[in-house]
Amino acid sequence: MNFANYIGIGLLALAAVALIVAAIVSPPVRAALGRAFGQRSFLIVTLVLLTAALGLNVAVGAMKLHFKKEPVPLARPLGAIPPKLGSWVQVSEDQPLDKEMQDVLGTKEYIFRDYVNEADVPGVADRFRGKTPAERRHILGGIRQQFPNAVISLSVTYYTGMVDTVAHVPDRCVTADGYEPKEYTEPQWQIADQLPASAKPRGGDGAPLDTVKVRYINFEDQTGNAKFPRSVSYFFHTNGKFVCDPLGVRNELANLFVKKGYYAKIETMTTIGDTKISADKTVNFLSSALPEVHKCMPDWNKVVSGDAPEAVAAK
Repeated sequence: MNFANYIGIGLLALAAVALIVAAIVSPPVRAALGRAFGQRSFLIVTLVLLTAALGLNVAVGAMKLHFKKEPVPLARPLGAIPPKLGSWVQVSEDQPLDKEMQDVLGTKEYIFRDYVNEADVPGVADRFRGKTPAERRHILGGIRQQFPNAVISLSVTYYTGMVDTVAHVPDRCVTADGYEPKEYTEPQWQIADQLPASAKPRGGDGAPLDTVKVRYINFEDQTGNAKFPRSVSYFFHTNGKFVCDPLGVRNELANLFVKKGYYAKIETMTTIGDTKISADKTVNFLSSALPEVHKCMPDWNKVVSGDAPEAVAAK
C-alpha cells in the first residue's frame, strides 16, 4: 500500500471521527444519524461503499498499478546535442527561457536551435562568430530570405514524472499564431537508418525499420502580414518508442502496469515555399540529428529492469 492509499484511509477515519463528535455535541445530528442507521438500505449502501474503497486500495497495491508515473532522467543533457549535424551548423546560441515562458512550456529540459546548411552557405559559421543574440537573429533573417532552403529550426522538449497530457503541439500553437494548415500528412521518413538496431522502430514482423512516422504540416499565413510559410514536422519518443501523435503518447503513458514514464517531442520548422523541397531538407537534417537526440533519451530496457538512475520530476 503506497502513501496515497494511507492518506485515503486516514481521511475516511477522520470523517468518521468528525461524525461521532458531531453526534455527541449536537442532538439534531445525533437524531438524524439515528434515523439513518435505523434504515437497512442506508446500512447496506454504507457497507458497499466502504468495502469498495478498501477493496480498490488493496487491488491497486496487489496489481502494482501506477496512476502517476515516476520521473526518468535523461541519459545526457539535451545541450550535449552537437552544434554540427552532418552539413548543418548551429547558428543560434542555447538560451534559457524566462520563468514565465518556462512555466508555460512545462519543463526545464529543452533546446531551441537554428541550423544552416553550410553546403548551401559555405563558411556560414564565420558570419555568426562573436555576435550577440540580436545580431545573430538579424543575420539569420537575411540568410532565410536569400537562402530559404538552407535554414531549419529544431526544438526538443522532454517531459517526465507528469500526467499524460501533451499540451504543446504545432496543430494548436502555430494556428494560434495566425497560420492555417494547408496540407496535413503523416509520412514515413527514412531518418532512422543511422540509429542502432535496438533503437529503431519495429515493423509488423518485429524487424527493425529505417523509417519513422512523423506528422508533417504545411501552414499558410492568414493574417495578411506576408509572413513566411511554415512547414512543421514533429514526432515523439516515449517509453523507448517512436510515435507521431499525442494520442500515441497518451496510450503509452496510460499503461498502469508501468511504474515510470517519459516523452520527448522532436520538432522542426522550415520556411521553404515548396513543400517537397522542405520535406527533403528536413529528412536530410533529421537523418543526422536523430542519432544525437536519441543518445539523450533514457535506455528504456534499463528503466524497466530497474537499472536506470532515479530522477526528480521536471517542473
